[in-house]
Amino acid sequence: MAIDPSLTCSGWALLSVAKGEVLAVGKIKSDPPSVPLATRLEKLQGNIGKIFSNLALGDSDVLVCEAPTTMKDPHNAIKVEQVRGLFESAGRQRGVTVPGRVNPRSVQYEVIGLKGKQMPRLEVKAAAVKTVQYLYATELQKLGLDVSESSLKKHQDIVDAVLIGRFALLKVQGALDAAQTLESVFETQMKQNRASWRVRSCAI
Repeated sequence: MAIDPSLTCSGWALLSVAKGEVLAVGKIKSDPPSVPLATRLEKLQGNIGKIFSNLALGDSDVLVCEAPTTMKDPHNAIKVEQVRGLFESAGRQRGVTVPGRVNPRSVQYEVIGLKGKQMPRLEVKAAAVKTVQYLYATELQKLGLDVSESSLKKHQDIVDAVLIGRFALLKVQGALDAAQTLESVFETQMKQNRASWRVRSCAI
């Protein structure tokens, strides 16, 4: 199961490791900001639990969330981290394996095929939609989802979750083929991402 966490609307996608197919997709919306944060998180936790129960997730399943990206807004990043933690904790409570997280830049590079410097957000989102159309149009249609470009743009949370799932699926399959632990594969990925970070000096 792949998660694109957000305090506004979190997308999720369930994929088969054996067949590589998308089995189910959906979104979990939160209450508006007018509702106290603690109340929003409590309700979100309950909704997550219901979906996990409906999907019958257990010890033969794997859950992977998108990792945090930037810290342009630390307050928002902290809120989203709480949402991410709710998904991961709910999974662990059901015996689901939570081996690590997926860096969105890795998804852009290895799944969407975007090379070089970071592209504008709208261009990345448009490329994500086209990639999902190409890879999973037939399967998503079977699930009752309109796969036209205009429709998928309205379900960007699901699109992002599907691509996170695609990347995670490749990692899980690679680990199984190489007889490695899932944790070691995802930890290696995160170390590679951290190694690519650069610290820029600031003029005073």
